[in-house]
Amino acid sequence: MFHADHTALQILGHAMIAFLFIFRGLTAMPRFADHAGRLAKKNVPLPEISLAIGFGMMLAGGVSILIDFYAVIGACLLIGFTMLANVLYHDFWNHSKDDWAERNRALYVFCNNTAVMGGLVLVATL
Repeated sequence: MFHADHTALQILGHAMIAFLFIFRGLTAMPRFADHAGRLAKKNVPLPEISLAIGFGMMLAGGVSILIDFYAVIGACLLIGFTMLANVLYHDFWNHSKDDWAERNRALYVFCNNTAVMGGLVLVATL
């Protein structure tokens, strides 16, 4: 617990992954209504509640990994959140092939999220 059995590079890796989720969660909160509106357009049920749960998962998981307190649970929370975000929000396969820029942006974020989930798997298993 609290990084007692981690190398300096593992601690840095934890901090970098945690930073992504904590930063993105905190900076997205002021635009809560905008994000909830996008979720509603994608037919996500109870968009405000879903978004609040998502923000909670981001912050709880990020802090958990940052301080290495139940980091495995935190990593699993963030993997679940990121999977849901990919399927519900970054669904490049549902974008029109005519809107190449938007489809490509969604695909780019989907791929980055997949790589982040790989890092989270390492956090959960090391």
